Amino acid sequence: MRVAYLVTSYRPPRQLLRLLGTLRRAQPESPLVVHHDRFRSVWDADLVAPVGGVDVLTNDTPVSWGDFSIVDVTWRTLSWMVEHLAFDWVIFLSEQDYPIAPLDKLEERLAGSDVDAFVAAQPIHLVDDPALRMDCDRRYNYRYAKLPRLGMMARLRPGTRRRIADAANYTNFVLYKLQRRVTVYRYPDPLPMRLGLRPRHSPFSAEFPCWYGSQWMALSRRAAETVVGFVDGHEDYVRHYSRTVIPDESATATIVCNAPDLRVRDEELHHVRFSSGDGHPDVFGLEDVGELVSSGRFFARKFDLDVDAAVLDTLDQHVFGISRR
Repeated sequence: MRVAYLVTSYRPPRQLLRLLGTLRRAQPESPLVVHHDRFRSVWDADLVAPVGGVDVLTNDTPVSWGDFSIVDVTWRTLSWMVEHLAFDWVIFLSEQDYPIAPLDKLEERLAGSDVDAFVAAQPIHLVDDPALRMDCDRRYNYRYAKLPRLGMMARLRPGTRRRIADAANYTNFVLYKLQRRVTVYRYPDPLPMRLGLRPRHSPFSAEFPCWYGSQWMALSRRAAETVVGFVDGHEDYVRHYSRTVIPDESATATIVCNAPDLRVRDEELHHVRFSSGDGHPDVFGLEDVGELVSSGRFFARKFDLDVDAAVLDTLDQHVFGISRR
């Protein structure tokens, strides 16, 4: 069993190096591939040389949360891995992820799973929460263009901005309910608003529905090759997702979950907690170790060395079976 890791990175390298070092210690033969956004943080790829067996890829344009650039670099990195590396499975991670269980147990889980992928996802028309179901429809069934930023909101007081934003959100909700042809998608600041049009022709159908789920997945080599081959052969699909919003929570999952010859398990290998209400995952600390190690998952996100480094030291004891004294 040869497990590879595809790690996305955009921050200074300190936390990335900690993650890579832990992965290498736990799995000395595993291929480690980092895609680093050099527009957000600049560092020399030689920094990872002491870890051993780490390949670093970079991008020619900035990678931004919420748009297609994240999906694009993931697909390109996965394609590079399929062409250049030998592996049985690939795990998608970010630099703010960390193991929370012994990784030899992960190898056993993958080897004995009798599936091709672990992807926590569901077709968007089956999403139970009406608000989330509507949001998924607006994200993935429209094609968007950026609206110009006039800078007027930034000059207003926070309370005034909030009231205007609430009114705009309600107006957009009413507009969506009255007609499904046009919508405006409001990102959190500082990303721009976008105007969306529902296209006449969609890549989705009853036989090929749109899926929504976690981008932190595990793919067998067979599944990885399926994704790469599908992307290479379906330019219309790529063009459609290039104009959607937050496509990383749909584009790859839709390919994998619709592939007729892949066996997919609706299961998350990551432990992620959302409690702030702002759409961003919680940052785990030392007080969360009990929750993490009892979750039954193999990785968690997210962590921040500048906030709490002790939590990673304690997790290492569990990952490597070190007894506390």
